[in-house]
Amino acid sequence: MHPVEQAIWLVESRLGQNPRVGAVSAETGLSRFYIARLFAEKTGLTLAGYIRGRRLSEAAKALARGAPDILSVAIYAGYGSHEAFTRAFRGQFGVTPESVRQSRDLSQIKLVEPIRMTAPQRTMLATPRIETLPPARFVGLTRTYAMHELGGIPDQWQHFTPLLTDLDRAVVQGAYGIVRNSSANGEKVEYSCAIRAGRGLEPGGDLVSIVLPQMKVAKYAHKGHISGIKATTGSVFEEMAGAGLRAKGPCDLIEYYGAEFDPISGFGTVELWMHIDD
Repeated sequence: MHPVEQAIWLVESRLGQNPRVGAVSAETGLSRFYIARLFAEKTGLTLAGYIRGRRLSEAAKALARGAPDILSVAIYAGYGSHEAFTRAFRGQFGVTPESVRQSRDLSQIKLVEPIRMTAPQRTMLATPRIETLPPARFVGLTRTYAMHELGGIPDQWQHFTPLLTDLDRAVVQGAYGIVRNSSANGEKVEYSCAIRAGRGLEPGGDLVSIVLPQMKVAKYAHKGHISGIKATTGSVFEEMAGAGLRAKGPCDLIEYYGAEFDPISGFGTVELWMHIDD
């Protein structure tokens, strides 16, 4: 796993916690100078600039959606006052937060979007287990992404995970990332962060009910850091084709984050359940 990919994951999964270069440095095991240099060489951006740009970009989106007040957006973005937030916002985008909130228009500013993580493109895989899953219900947070926007998924998990804080982990028994309802042209897809229904969350507000039919699945395992899951998923699709296993929709993939995955560090085993033809 490249430390820059780990750094991107750390930033995206902790935007609401005001991530700092020092914390990223500590978790990647590299000095501030070295991780900053590597990040700039690989992405063309400074690490501090990326963190600042991402937080302000998410703030701009909140303002354009009609946030009720600017101070709450400023605090979420890591600024202690309206004035400090306005200075940083104007410095980043050349306009004030008030103008974006009033116009609800982002077309005139250049947002800093999540960098897509590009881990090595081939992963060695163990032989999958073939199982039939019974029909199941889930409750979760669902967003629709264009394929070039999938780097926003860590931020979606950041909004979902706090909802699990007060739940009994023994009852919840893991979380699920559910990929489904790809558009006909393959350019958009739904992604849901979810847990099984009846284990502590109820539909309402941003949380929706997700019903999956009985499915035959091939179960693979991604091991290591979560930033490398893209490479594992790509390898799974390649191996499935070679083994004569045909992927089937509308649910394409279920990621299972069980006891062997640590959501704080991003290390551990994630099971990939690929929906296949009977």
